[in-house]
Amino acid sequence: MSAAAVNTIAGICFALLTIEFVYVLCRLAFSDRRRRLVFLKNFKVGRCAIVYVIAIPLYLIGHMYGGKTFFDGLFSAINQCVNLVVLKYSTDSVAQLMGDSVFYATTMYYCFILVAFNALLFISSVAGQSIWRSANAAYVRHCKKDKLFIFGWCEESRQLYASDKSRAKLIVDELTAEEKQELYVGKIGYMPRKAKNCVSSIFADIKRKNNNYVIVINESTQEQNMDLCDAFVHEIRKYVEESERKNAEQDIFERLQIYVYGNPQYEAIYNDLQKRAYGCLRYVNKYQRTAIDFVKKYPFALFMDEKQLDYSTSLVRDGVEINALMIGFGKANRQIFLTSVANNQFMKQGKDGPVNKQVNYYIYDRENAENNKNLNHSYYRFKTETAGEDKDKYLPLPEMPANEIYCKLDINDNTFYAQIKSVLDSNKKGVNFAIIAFGSDLDNIDLAYKLNEKRREWNADNLILFVKVRQAHNEIALFNERDCFEIGNEKDCVYDINSLTNGWLYSMARSRDELYALEYDYTSGDVDKETIKTPEYVEQCRKKCYKKWFVGRSQLERDSNIYACLSLRSKLNLIGLDCVKKEAEGKALSDKEYLDVYSKGFPLVQRKDKAELQGKPIIAYDLEFPPSLRTNLAINEHQRWNAYMISKGLVPATIEQILNETDDKGNFTNGKNYGLRRHGNITTMQGLIDFRKLVAEKLGKSEEDCDVIKYDYQLMDDAWWLLDRNGYKIVKKKKID
Repeated sequence: MSAAAVNTIAGICFALLTIEFVYVLCRLAFSDRRRRLVFLKNFKVGRCAIVYVIAIPLYLIGHMYGGKTFFDGLFSAINQCVNLVVLKYSTDSVAQLMGDSVFYATTMYYCFILVAFNALLFISSVAGQSIWRSANAAYVRHCKKDKLFIFGWCEESRQLYASDKSRAKLIVDELTAEEKQELYVGKIGYMPRKAKNCVSSIFADIKRKNNNYVIVINESTQEQNMDLCDAFVHEIRKYVEESERKNAEQDIFERLQIYVYGNPQYEAIYNDLQKRAYGCLRYVNKYQRTAIDFVKKYPFALFMDEKQLDYSTSLVRDGVEINALMIGFGKANRQIFLTSVANNQFMKQGKDGPVNKQVNYYIYDRENAENNKNLNHSYYRFKTETAGEDKDKYLPLPEMPANEIYCKLDINDNTFYAQIKSVLDSNKKGVNFAIIAFGSDLDNIDLAYKLNEKRREWNADNLILFVKVRQAHNEIALFNERDCFEIGNEKDCVYDINSLTNGWLYSMARSRDELYALEYDYTSGDVDKETIKTPEYVEQCRKKCYKKWFVGRSQLERDSNIYACLSLRSKLNLIGLDCVKKEAEGKALSDKEYLDVYSKGFPLVQRKDKAELQGKPIIAYDLEFPPSLRTNLAINEHQRWNAYMISKGLVPATIEQILNETDDKGNFTNGKNYGLRRHGNITTMQGLIDFRKLVAEKLGKSEEDCDVIKYDYQLMDDAWWLLDRNGYKIVKKKKID
């Protein structure tokens, strides 16, 4: 074979090898992860064969140069190419040509290098997924970062996983090969749920190390959720009872947080599991979280202006009705109803002062929605257990917190729109809210489109539409229109790790709890006043309150504090103000400017010693609460607290229980018994005056020492400090776009 022919064939092979090499590099370098992994996967189905095909003519010309015939050389070349697949390199048969042609030798070695490169890609395509998964799991288990383990493979778990940017994390479940491929494509760490009893394995890491651990349980069934909770509770209790560490209970509480997404139908079971977990286990009701997010973003008072509200008194003007049309009354809207009732509270001017102004809830559902075991156990317990009772046995009873009108009506009924229109026509001066949550996202959006057309047809400018969706629908033009809003996007308010572990509302509630604990220590005189102000004492109090929040308080008490903070925005809206994040647009009101609006006519009085804690003056309270905007908002706060307690199924204590009931230690309960869902303060403001007189006489104390009305003032008295401390500012209210 001539030198020219050898160089020509070797040159073509060199060029083809180079084209293949550059092509592979470009596909690896410039494709996204999903396409890159699909490309690598092709190596398992013969994509790599082209390099070996190119090697055949290279061997062939070497054999023919050494004197073999074409067919002998071809079969020998094929045989040697097969050996190349298993990296058996051989140059003996072509040594003569390699010695005579540097270019041929270079091309041959170039081919060998690409064969090795191909082999690496092939190994990566075959074993890369397992190698990466094992290496990543080992990294997560042994690195010094805080850890996140998410039990349950679903879209929501992937959202939680993606939302965490700081922890070493793994999803724990039993997955199919296809699901594991999806994990690999998404670069999601994975650990088999049954591998070496994963709960015990994770807990062994917790005991050995000092990292902080967050466990999220979001399995496909409630039984799996409860089994995992029970397994973790068992390990927690075993650790506390058997550990040689000092303060083992405090240690595990500070380092382990377990969040379980549970169906509200089984809330009582989850609450029992919480009680046994030393504060480490926290139940998550996703419907409650979406409802809280709705009320936080869109309190009803935000959509009302001075035509409907008297900002100088916070009262609703005469002739103004507030209607909420609940279209559908399943889990989502039922929770929105309860959360709204516990926050959207209004008052109007009565004969002797402010009185309750009920929101009218028109509840449309194809079933008899008023017949519900959960509502009977919670919201309607107050009405059913006090109905027909001798009212003299109680302090003055409050009204029901809302007016519900149930309408058994399918949205397909031909009178549906006529009934909606009749409600709107009867309330031209007021405001109407339609909350659509009866079906899938697209079902709800479709009905919203139809109601949007109807409100233009009816000229119903005072109708605001809220559409419940599980996922954001940015492509829907409807949500760019006036007074039409998406609510309930679970990605942001339910399946976001920062919202789950430390949402601003929950942080605000705890910071308020810490402040009042410090104030109690300061005013009780049990601790040196200067000591209380030191950073060390403040930190000690913070830790104590944080633990008490999860260990000493029930879910009902925690939610009570959270709902109080949730109502801040609504109360500000009643007086022409609002609160927004500090970085948002709008000029912030100073503390003085806020107090000039809020406490005009009834200013706050600081203690004589001018004491401050955490930058906030300690306010002095006496028994005089004169008529004023500040007093109206305190009445509103007590009314809101009543509404919250009623929504949770609490009933008033009788006067006899307030006077005589004691707990297991022989201390007077004053009628408060969360275990039996009963409280002595579920009464009117006049009832609170009667309450302090009864308690003062019983205990032989002054009425000032037994007054509870001051607590209804504290929320708005401290609003500026509380919001500022948690990243918010108070601004002038403007109509929402």
